[in-house]
Amino acid sequence: MGSLYNSDANAAITDAFDPATKTLKVSGGAGGSGAGTEYVEDAASQGGEQGPLILGLRQDSDVSPVTNDGDFHPLTFNEVGRLKTASAPAQYTAATGNITANGETIPVDVTQVSNIMAHCFGTFTGVNVTFEGSLNSTNGTDGNWFAIQAVRTNANTVETTTGVLGAAPAYGWEFSVNALKWFRARATARTSGTQSWVFTLGSFATEPIPAIQTHAVTQSGTWTITNPNGTTYNGVTTASTNAAVVKASAGNLYELTISNPTATPAFVKLYNKATAPTVGTDVPVLTIPAAANSVVQFDLGQVGKRFATGIGIATTGAIAATDTTSAVAGIQNNLTYI
Repeated sequence: MGSLYNSDANAAITDAFDPATKTLKVSGGAGGSGAGTEYVEDAASQGGEQGPLILGLRQDSDVSPVTNDGDFHPLTFNEVGRLKTASAPAQYTAATGNITANGETIPVDVTQVSNIMAHCFGTFTGVNVTFEGSLNSTNGTDGNWFAIQAVRTNANTVETTTGVLGAAPAYGWEFSVNALKWFRARATARTSGTQSWVFTLGSFATEPIPAIQTHAVTQSGTWTITNPNGTTYNGVTTASTNAAVVKASAGNLYELTISNPTATPAFVKLYNKATAPTVGTDVPVLTIPAAANSVVQFDLGQVGKRFATGIGIATTGAIAATDTTSAVAGIQNNLTYI
């Protein structure tokens, strides 16, 4: 057996394999020290322990340093000493098969892959293939099978069968096979010839079905958006409670301006009513005070304040909801609504 080296010096460490316990005992080390100590899992380090150095290989290029399949392979590191791990999706050998009879299947083990790209070719007529997946098949034949969707590579066409083909199509199919154990292509019709298939397997992150999902409602043409114009209400008070209807159906109030040029305060009250309010009985949804010799403006924004039944108005001399005191004459109420 070759020499082993520790990490602190080039002193050789003598080794011996015990076939009875299937363990490797080492002795020696830097300065000739060491007593063949073996360490077990979870043993606490005391510092200064010695053992064989596991060597790795700096490999800047992304190629294997060994020649043949089955050769022993060292750990490889990049130019800054980091252990190389997979930086690209896993690579898998493509699966292939032929359809030469109706009912024939081509099974593919997909337990370690997430997607498939498929294409068929050859000389054949009248061949239709269904795409199926299984969650419990153990060999690609047994178990329960169900149809799965594929999307064509040249169009946003999602399908579970190839349809009847008489020649190699000008497109392939892409599948998501996440969580499936087996995939298969199963012939449901065949007239003649051999239809050959190749399935390229990948582990790429994809949508469940890599196609644009559409719905039946479509619109086309030129669309012109016209902002609605509000309707204006103008009222000037008399020496009364000034009950009136602004709008006799549901609406939105957007703007309100109250001009009170008098020496007496007034209170403008808005009601959710499709008729003039009964002042003293009906309860307003909004009361706005207007001080003497003042102008009050309210902007209720793009949405406005909603009145589900209608818009009613009154102006009285006191703030109470059921007040019936007459307001003074000459107060101007301006409302914009839709």
